[in-house]
Amino acid sequence: MYPTYPQEHAARKPAGKWLAGVWLLLFVVGLIGVYDRLAEGHLDANYGSYVTWGLWVAGYIYFIGLSAGAFLISSLVYGFGLKKLESIGKLALFTAVITLFMALLSIWFDLGHMGRFYYIFIRPNFSSMMAWMVWLYTAYFILLLSELWLALRPDLVQMAKAEGIRGTIARVFLFGRTGVTEEQLARGRKRLRVLALLGIPLAIAFHGGVGALFGTVVARPYWHTPLYPILFLTGALVSGGALLTAVVAFFWPTRDEAYRETLRFLSRIVLGLLAFDLLLEFAEYTIPMWYGVGPEHELLTGVLFGRFWWVFWVFHILLGSAIPLYLLLARSESPRAIGWAGTLIALTFMSVRLNIVVPGLIEPQLRGLEHSYQDTRLLFEYLPSLMEWEVMVFIVALGAGLFYLGYRYLPLIRR
Repeated sequence: MYPTYPQEHAARKPAGKWLAGVWLLLFVVGLIGVYDRLAEGHLDANYGSYVTWGLWVAGYIYFIGLSAGAFLISSLVYGFGLKKLESIGKLALFTAVITLFMALLSIWFDLGHMGRFYYIFIRPNFSSMMAWMVWLYTAYFILLLSELWLALRPDLVQMAKAEGIRGTIARVFLFGRTGVTEEQLARGRKRLRVLALLGIPLAIAFHGGVGALFGTVVARPYWHTPLYPILFLTGALVSGGALLTAVVAFFWPTRDEAYRETLRFLSRIVLGLLAFDLLLEFAEYTIPMWYGVGPEHELLTGVLFGRFWWVFWVFHILLGSAIPLYLLLARSESPRAIGWAGTLIALTFMSVRLNIVVPGLIEPQLRGLEHSYQDTRLLFEYLPSLMEWEVMVFIVALGAGLFYLGYRYLPLIRR
């Protein structure tokens, strides 16, 4: 028996008016950056002819990781029937959809000709790793939307009986077909399981493919490592799992024992994944630096002790690893502590992505090239400009707004 959704039923607001005001301010600030980007192109971005990727590319792989991690956790529910996480399956799928949209929006702003994004479909290069990634994203997006619709359909059928905006939304999503039989719902559950199982290798392929895109660049020693596809996958699971943990901790409408048990189980998953990811990262850093020679050693030394050392030590190690490990181990019974641990990991994982994208581009491929020509666009250094940050703020604010609308009006959680 599925729950009914009467007209007067309203989701409990997870934030006060001040949070809505902050969101509105961020959204307006972001719109200023979007206008600048559309009107002036890349003129006000701080990357150039040598450092060609920056904040938006890092944001792209960051949001893609969040999406892949949230989806793989949802697959434990719909693909393998894990009962302990059954209550958050739809929420995990919706989180995966929103973060995938944010990732594609981030990389779209990075394109020189934004209106030509469809060329990769009509003029494909089958030997291009990037082309394969785009095709995998397209298949993944279609699969995600299909799976989310099938997961929501039973509750949408019940919600469609209500009057008001929620009932209208349900009828729109059902395409007006509210008379769904139990037999049709049963077939939908079978299709949902098939899609979930198909999505697992697809999610692994496309996010491992992002790592492979970097790892196959032979001319960039910092990226050229076979471990990158694995690091990207573990990073996706850590960051996506942490984001989902934070969402459950702070947005769940009830605080009963089932909520606490779900949260404890999620926290143990995130704890194990974080420990494993740090182990891989330790190997990735220490082995190239062991003898103190080679281009990888110089770049890694720059990441650890160079001008932006605080990105690694403060944001990644302290805020994104040490404090969350303490909270997950010493405060494992506190939902608030678990929620803050997930929040810190999810937010600060952007520093990991920045430390992948930028350092690989700041090393001249020819010694002395940095002194051969002088121009503001011919620099081997990079710090995101105000416009780049404003566009990133817009993407985050838009994603947060879409998430809240879904949380408010879709049957993602049993209330």
